[in-house]
Amino acid sequence: MSTLRTNALEGVDAKNSITIVAGAGNVTTTNMQEGLCKAWCSLDGTTTDASFKQTFNMGTVTDNGTGNFTVNYTNPMSNLTYSAQVTAGHAVGVTGDVVATFNSDSSIATTSCKFTAHSGGTNRDVPFNFCNIHG
Repeated sequence: MSTLRTNALEGVDAKNSITIVAGAGNVTTTNMQEGLCKAWCSLDGTTTDASFKQTFNMGTVTDNGTGNFTVNYTNPMSNLTYSAQVTAGHAVGVTGDVVATFNSDSSIATTSCKFTAHSGGTNRDVPFNFCNIHG
């Protein structure tokens, strides 16, 4: 197996795109600025102060109250037209599905997003909350 180590890659045809050939001629072009997940996290909302389990490009999480969180990006997005998804996992003792939603149109900023985990109209502190940022 060979290892390629570099500090920089630049596409020949398009500066921000890299073409990857993976065995038997399978070709994939990846846009390095627009095509990758820019930030993501898995957080536990059941602790006194919500805490990250795993994270990429997330600096801090703020516990705004029961089931209500703000995740702050380490590196901000360049504008507000990025794509953000949030989900929440099922909690022991909670009847029905637990879902995560953005609190309002102002929940998304270039430096953070704010969301709530809830079930049956009630905010819930659950152990599995996830946020993915693409842009």
